[in-house]
Amino acid sequence: MKRRKTKNLLHNLKPLILRITDISRSGAGVARDENQRVTFVPFTAPGDLVKVKLTKANNKFAEGQILELIEASEQRIEAMCPVFTRCGGCQWQHLPYELQWQTKLKGVQDSLQLNKVQFPENVDKFPAKQFWSYRNRIQLKGNNSGIGFYQAKSNNLVTIKQCPIADEKLNEAIFMTQKEAEQETKSYKVELSLSTDGKVVKTWNSAHGAEGFRQVNDEQNTNLQMWIKNNLGQNIAILDLFGGAGNLSKPLIDVATEIHCVDLNVPDSTENMPDYFHFHQSPVLPWLKQHKCNKELQWVAIIDPPRDGLGDELAEILQYLKKCQVNTVILVGCKTDPWSRDIAQMLNHYWKLDKVAVMDFFPQTTHVETVALLKRSNKKGK
Repeated sequence: MKRRKTKNLLHNLKPLILRITDISRSGAGVARDENQRVTFVPFTAPGDLVKVKLTKANNKFAEGQILELIEASEQRIEAMCPVFTRCGGCQWQHLPYELQWQTKLKGVQDSLQLNKVQFPENVDKFPAKQFWSYRNRIQLKGNNSGIGFYQAKSNNLVTIKQCPIADEKLNEAIFMTQKEAEQETKSYKVELSLSTDGKVVKTWNSAHGAEGFRQVNDEQNTNLQMWIKNNLGQNIAILDLFGGAGNLSKPLIDVATEIHCVDLNVPDSTENMPDYFHFHQSPVLPWLKQHKCNKELQWVAIIDPPRDGLGDELAEILQYLKKCQVNTVILVGCKTDPWSRDIAQMLNHYWKLDKVAVMDFFPQTTHVETVALLKRSNKKGK
């Protein structure tokens, strides 16, 4: 009854006329109503004057959708994609890239500060150089009406002919992929990925990443690999936790004496790998509990957990790292808030945040990749 009553109240509210003053790190424009309540409006730019219909509201904040763009901001630009705002992929095609990048940087800083972690002075910044055609992998949905992507928070299909953030070779493959699927009587899923030798690989109706995980932005992935290598020493032994196919540890083969890459999904073949590189198909924590490390080696850990971070497993993982005399950790995050929370917990377990890098793997979207260098300390950090 309460939800229905709230819905009816929203339906009866008159549209608001709002001036957008900022962009939130979640993607929506920010405005304040006549009572100074914060209102979030997707697909707006700072300076826009908009008529807004509220879709959610309480005493502290509200959310709304644009009914009319009354006055466009000077910062607003033309979106490249004809289905922008309907497709669930991009949130920021209407914003200049520099504003996207600065919003992401500030979002990382705000997230750390919310978790009472001081934003370090030592921050390496990697804005994107390629704003379009950067994705080497896309996941398409299809049915008898066409092929495309789902609408945000919906299973409604938005059909496309091309995707401006996807590599040109993937775009060339979209039409033929749809033709191949014309005999499909049910809804289908197909993942188009660009192999390292430049060929398009199609994976039909399989789980996400069935052919193995790979970062979608090759240029920024190289930056991530090199940043990690530049911040680790020589003659190290590596625990690559949640390491997949070894994306972050393979570039370290020439500086490592031993590497253990642990993940539920590892390569079927280890051909051409040195004998000191070991893949372990296992959940991370159970493997750590049974593994005995050689304490004569100089161990470091690279941790690249799932989107929601280490969560409840963090304390036990840190206990093992202490037993193994790991004094250096690289912590990678593809979702800022869980990454920040994990750092805050590590500081309470006597680690120090030494360095941070922010990398934009995903122009035109709100997503950002972060990586931290942490060192063991003899006191709790801040």
